[in-house]
Amino acid sequence: MDRGGVSAYMMNYYRHIDRSKVQIDFVVHGFEKGVFDDEIQELGGLLYNVPVKSKNYFGNIRALRKIFRSGQYKIVHSHMDAMGAVVLKEARKCGIPIRIAHSHNTDHLTNNKIKYLLNEIARKRINEYSTHLFACSELAGKWLFGEKAFNAGDVRVIKNAIEVETYKYDKDISNRMKKELSLENNYIIGNIGRFDYQKNHIFLLDVFKHVIKLIPNAKLVLVGDGHLRKKIEAKIEELGLSNSVLLLGQCSNINEILCVFDVFVLPSLFEGLGIAAVEAQVNGLRCCLSDTLPKEVVVTDKIEFLSTNNINDWVNALVNIRSTDRTIYTKDFFDAGYDIIYAAKKLCDIYIDMVKGV
Repeated sequence: MDRGGVSAYMMNYYRHIDRSKVQIDFVVHGFEKGVFDDEIQELGGLLYNVPVKSKNYFGNIRALRKIFRSGQYKIVHSHMDAMGAVVLKEARKCGIPIRIAHSHNTDHLTNNKIKYLLNEIARKRINEYSTHLFACSELAGKWLFGEKAFNAGDVRVIKNAIEVETYKYDKDISNRMKKELSLENNYIIGNIGRFDYQKNHIFLLDVFKHVIKLIPNAKLVLVGDGHLRKKIEAKIEELGLSNSVLLLGQCSNINEILCVFDVFVLPSLFEGLGIAAVEAQVNGLRCCLSDTLPKEVVVTDKIEFLSTNNINDWVNALVNIRSTDRTIYTKDFFDAGYDIIYAAKKLCDIYIDMVKGV
């Protein structure tokens, strides 16, 4: 349970769902303590740590079966994209009546050929082991479950909802944070995302290398962490950007950090949604996004989609945006279904309806 998009999605719903009606416990792969573990337990949830499947497959399966056979659960809700097939297959064997597969992406989170193949095999079986299909967007639903299932109405889109009011721009917070980060009098390009090939940070650094030649006071702020951190640090050093790029790591105050940015950039190779772009729009930021992102991410008119095949387009966009207008479109986000209060109540009702008659 780190600060990544899927964990953030789960925690947003867990904090706001009616826990007097629905008990949610978490199965976590691995034994390291997560940033949300204490909060989960304080809110009444149980944490089950199971072995990582790739390191101890049979230990993982034994642990899952023990949990599923405990008799405590009517629903297993998997957030593992294609590899949820393994979990849901075991849940079916153990008699769990409701098995939800939830798609959060539009491709597998690996560029290892063998792992990719295994993920593809699992993807083709996931509908077989699931009783219900959820997705964060139309593209995510069609990718994991197939266009036939989506067009037949078998896939329910569940919004990656947030606390909308929390992400609104605040000038006082902006001034305080800029001072704390020594970013006063700079043009701030911001990115939020784990350090993984999907997020395309190497491309972003190549873009920024050109931007800083045209805007010498530009700074690039990267929020996140991950297994590619050393590679990204090496790229920063190679391009001579050490004094112009800030690596903030994982942060709990994303709402405040967004107030520092002048523009938000997300050049992902693929995304199920791109929730950080939704948060950035609430903050009033102009956003340069990869054209691979789904249409559901668009809530305001401050979006520009660009192809990652053309560095010059990204450079031109970032150099020319430079708008200080932070108009807030709060109502638009409520209307679009991104308010977590409404969305959590809706999900709670869905769970309750599912178990009726089971």
